[in-house]
Amino acid sequence: MGWITLSLRKMVLTQRISDLEHRLTKLSQEKQTMANSSGYSQRALAMQKNMAYTNLANQHSANMQSIFSQYGGYVSDTSVASQIQNNIYNEEIGYMMSKMNLDSYYESIQSAQDDAINVKEQNIDLEIEQLEVQLQAARAEAEKIDEAVSSDIKSSTISLV
Repeated sequence: MGWITLSLRKMVLTQRISDLEHRLTKLSQEKQTMANSSGYSQRALAMQKNMAYTNLANQHSANMQSIFSQYGGYVSDTSVASQIQNNIYNEEIGYMMSKMNLDSYYESIQSAQDDAINVKEQNIDLEIEQLEVQLQAARAEAEKIDEAVSSDIKSSTISLV
């Protein structure tokens, strides 16, 4: 009679093992999807960054042209030449500062995305670890039950001697 109870427990364990394996598969798929999504978002961010740099470079070029066209060609007056140099210097400083700000901005966005992905990945890895421990325990118990059922069936057989 004990083998019936053991068989029922084995059935429950088999379902549990199946559920754990299914969850592990889902988590692996989720991890892969997350990696793909991360790649897409990194490429999109890189495209935004390139567009911002292009716009900044175009604006810088237009500002430089404006400075030069404002004063015409050759300048013989030293005060005007000094003013042009100051304008060019200010434009170059402004351009470098804007570029540094863009770098900082996009690095912070990238860092935030990386941090979020790392946290999600760590959570998934932790859950996978826990599930694998549970799966190992369930498989070990199922194996012991198989042995117990076999032993119980052998001991309850009728022998005609």
